[in-house]
Parts: sequence; C-alpha cells; structure tokens
Amino acid sequence: MQIGTSRLAAGLFTALAMSLTAGTASHALDGGLGADVVASKMTPKQKNAYFAGVVEGLAYARYIKDGKKTDPGMKCILDWYYESEGTAQKITLALAKFETYPANAVIAAMVAKQCGD
Repeated sequence: MQIGTSRLAAGLFTALAMSLTAGTASHALDGGLGADVVASKMTPKQKNAYFAGVVEGLAYARYIKDGKKTDPGMKCILDWYYESEGTAQKITLALAKFETYPANAVIAAMVAKQCGD
C-alpha cells in the first residue's frame, strides 16, 4: 500500500476546513478542537471529514514511525477506520463521553487501543 502526499494533504486540509466551518478556527489552529464541539456541533458530513483527516494523519505518522512500512501499523489504522463498520459512530460516542479532551487525542487513544502505539 502506498500513500500519496496529496491524499494526506487533502485529508488534513479537509479536517482544518471543517474545523473552521464549525466556527472553531482558534481551537483548530492550537490543537484544542474539543471533543464536545466535534460531537455536538458538526454535521455528520463535517464529522466524517474531520475523522478522516485525523485518521489519515495518524496513519501517516505511524508509517514514518515504522520506518516507512505500511504493514502492520498503518494498514491497521486505515482498515480500522475505513473497513470496520460503525467506526464513525464509535468515535462520535467516545467524543461525547470524553468531551473535555481534544477530539484528536480521543481518536488517537482509540487508534492506540486498536492498533498499538
């Protein structure tokens, strides 16, 4: 599996754009986009775009950490999000449960639980 820089950039840009659209520009830029904002104020379309951006970023970071190998780390992360049914709903529920945390940190914890560090 190869990941293109343009795919990663598109995902990260989309996540930032959705954050700005949700009226959380300052939080998006300081890394503090709260789980409560994502869970309660974003539309399903905005949430999916934000989730994909975070997941793609985490997958790429894992790819670099693993010496530019896609398997098993990066593949696990991408399969967890894109291939497992109900993942977006599980993320939304976790964000509502841990609403005082940054949204990206909640998603990162879910990824670590599923695919290791």
